[in-house]
Amino acid sequence: MDESEATLLSRCRAGDRDAFGVLVRRHAGRAIGSAYAFLRNHADALDVSQDAFVRAWRSIRRFEGRSGFYTWYATILRNLCLDHIKRRRRRDESPLPEGEPADPADDPGPELLAERNERAQRVWRAVLDLPIKHREVIVMHHFQEMSYKQIAAALSIPIGTVMSRLHAARKVLREALAGDRP
Repeated sequence: MDESEATLLSRCRAGDRDAFGVLVRRHAGRAIGSAYAFLRNHADALDVSQDAFVRAWRSIRRFEGRSGFYTWYATILRNLCLDHIKRRRRRDESPLPEGEPADPADDPGPELLAERNERAQRVWRAVLDLPIKHREVIVMHHFQEMSYKQIAAALSIPIGTVMSRLHAARKVLREALAGDRP
């Protein structure tokens, strides 16, 4: 049976590292994906997301619970990603790994797989080319499935600003992807 987040956070505040490990396992995938969207490099994303979890652990007693754990953690992660970007020049982005179908009977064939992979690459390139303030709201909303309210809390901005940034980012993405069509 899964423990509630509130119970885990209570245990964490009491110094229980195992409880924090449960939170890390629950949120690591989202964290790495978010960091990758900022940093464009898988190794850097792993390092920064791990550093963010270390900082979250060190600060867990100050977590007030006004938002969910991930919303609070996402703020730490975002700040570390922005610091990392400031410290280094952009590196070439790593290509996204190609997915393999779980069941060979579901194999859509090499042409369709190549087309899907190419489309995914175009979308990621377009997302990664967005200005950081637009990229972060796209990643948080569409990839991390955070609500407007959670994004607003994580970024310390009004919900209206989240909405306007999402609108602007989607417009730029539509235009960029429309220009990529064969």
